Amino acid sequence: MLRKLHSLKSFEVHGRDAKLGKVDDFYFDQSQFVVRYLVLDTGNWLKQEETLISTHAIDNIDYDSKKIMVELTKDQLEDSPSIKKNEPISKVKEQEIIDYFGWPDYWEKSHSSDSELIHAGISERKKLLDFKVLEKEKEAQEKAEIAKTNLRSVEEVRGYKIHAKDENFGHIEDFFIEEEDSWIIRYILVDTGKKIEGKKSVLISPDWIHSISWHGKEIFVDKDKDQIASAPKYEEEKSKNVLPKSYEEMLYDHYDEDKYW
Repeated sequence: MLRKLHSLKSFEVHGRDAKLGKVDDFYFDQSQFVVRYLVLDTGNWLKQEETLISTHAIDNIDYDSKKIMVELTKDQLEDSPSIKKNEPISKVKEQEIIDYFGWPDYWEKSHSSDSELIHAGISERKKLLDFKVLEKEKEAQEKAEIAKTNLRSVEEVRGYKIHAKDENFGHIEDFFIEEEDSWIIRYILVDTGKKIEGKKSVLISPDWIHSISWHGKEIFVDKDKDQIASAPKYEEEKSKNVLPKSYEEMLYDHYDEDKYW
């Protein structure tokens, strides 16, 4: 089952000993389209308002009570690295967070979402991250590395324009992810506005992306607007935040694409 990612926003996050805060955002791997972290809004009990929690630390999600249970305690968060809201995370900051919590490096194939399909270039990424940064050099290093970041805020990219081969047909509204398991982003939910008659929203797989301009806030897909307009209708109001396999079957058949399952 695929679930709409934004439906998890504001879920309460509970650690082993107490409530820790609520979900405020997500960070995904821009090269592999996998959600790697939840952004935790801690309210006013912690000196930093927001910090990251790896999806590796999630123990369970209760959708009925809107709670996420994680393998962390309040004490572990006391001195954890803080982040700047809705901004890309530099490799330096990501390594700092991973080192602090002792989480396994997902590029070392220790995360549940690991597979050859979504982990191309692991050796190159490890090479980029395999260094130590002196405290006095950290700020300068982060500024230099931010342009080469591999992590993007979901809140940051919501609103990015989506282009077909021939013209713009909407903007990013949300993502559909593999529920609780791999955290792979399977579809981008595109708000078409009035650009496609009869379709308020359409779904596009990241596999069909031709190129991305992070600086220009634009994503280009390898489909014509007519193809997108004639795709099986996605009805947002009836989805209840999940996507059935039957719809995926129709979508892939329409685009004549090899199914990932």
